[in-house]
Amino acid sequence: MVTLHRGVVGVVAVGLLMVPGPDRHVVGQTVETAENVVLFIGDGVDDHQLTIARNYLLGSSGTFVFETFDHRAVARVLTVLEDDPGRPEYVGDSASGGTAIATGIVTSRGRIATRAGTGEPVPTLLETVAGKQTGIVTTASITDATPASFVAHIRRRYCQGPADMLPTARDPRCPGDLKGNGGAGSIAEQIAASGVNLLLGGGYNYFDQPDEAGVSVLHRARDAGYQIVRDADALVGAANMPGPLLGLFGAATLPVEWIGEGGGQARPVQLMANGEPITPEPFRCVENPEFGSRPTLKAMTQSALTRLESAESGFVLIVESASIDKQAHAGNPCGQIGETRALDEAVQVAVRFQEQHPDTLILVASDHGHSPQIVPWPSLFAALRDEPQYPSGKVARVHTPEGGVMAVSYGTNEHYREEHTGTDVPVYAQGPGAAAVRGLIRQSDLFGIVRRALALQ
Repeated sequence: MVTLHRGVVGVVAVGLLMVPGPDRHVVGQTVETAENVVLFIGDGVDDHQLTIARNYLLGSSGTFVFETFDHRAVARVLTVLEDDPGRPEYVGDSASGGTAIATGIVTSRGRIATRAGTGEPVPTLLETVAGKQTGIVTTASITDATPASFVAHIRRRYCQGPADMLPTARDPRCPGDLKGNGGAGSIAEQIAASGVNLLLGGGYNYFDQPDEAGVSVLHRARDAGYQIVRDADALVGAANMPGPLLGLFGAATLPVEWIGEGGGQARPVQLMANGEPITPEPFRCVENPEFGSRPTLKAMTQSALTRLESAESGFVLIVESASIDKQAHAGNPCGQIGETRALDEAVQVAVRFQEQHPDTLILVASDHGHSPQIVPWPSLFAALRDEPQYPSGKVARVHTPEGGVMAVSYGTNEHYREEHTGTDVPVYAQGPGAAAVRGLIRQSDLFGIVRRALALQ
């Protein structure tokens, strides 16, 4: 078990959760087919983001629980051009990455479970596991790109609610997907009619919008049988409620659990009059008071597994730790570190569930890579050159619990959002069917790996 000491400096691991290997036995027999699948997606996770968080949370020799899994692969993140689907686009987004995992196809950026160029809807993993219960847990809005990829089919990821469908000056949006034009409606409308048994996350603002008939999406969800809860206490109280459950714990993306002390985040490097860089002041990570009484990712995952445990034919649960990506975009290392901690804690919940239910496959994957990375401060070459040496873009320096200072560079944009990258991403697996996760795979292969583990193909 990982023992964590919390405080202004964050957490330090003094032990590691030992995870049993994949050869589980039930009544004397090895479990070869999965009855249940828990698929975690760390949005924006690559080896850089894991190392940043690991150094702070567990120390430079620490290990996340999923890094102890017996099976690991590297996944190619593939994306194609919208106007020429035969040509690659070398950097994806959460919509194309989520769609690859959810459907097994390669599509263009911004598309949700539809083919590049044609817009043809493609069945998702949750739509192809007939008889099993299904669930989605996320720290983003439930209508955000990654979770939406498992339950909706639409041209553009930003068409989250009925009010978001019409074109803007910068985005063509989704007028063809309006119900009045023969479409399925916005992402929220599709979710309300999806029949997914459990949905927990943010996004209340998108459901609290009238559809084309003037009826709120929230009302449509209630009519479809969903019980709706808004806070942690209500989630606990809903434990024994029958029927599908929709938990909306924030207006959009949920606040992160951690922030930088004193508002600390990455900032452009300032220079002295002689051109020398001014060393940014380091800071620590502290709890975010704006998180409030919302359920954590760990609590939502535990609630979901408790609710789905009794499913007679098993279940498929998708769990997304969304703000690793969102806080990396914003140059907030403590936000993304805290969100990676939340991912690891949620995986630990699934591991404990798996120990009692060895017919459960656990996968930990990612939708795309991100550009924050650890850099030296001062530069390795500062003493070798006459001109000043310092990272471009923005830099944050963070006090680590080991007594060091870690410099994180957000080097792709000085004034706006940090970029994604086209790097490969890691995949970790444990349980029946996990042996297929090995070597170099395509991100879209995960769809087939899950279905084969469930003996569906």
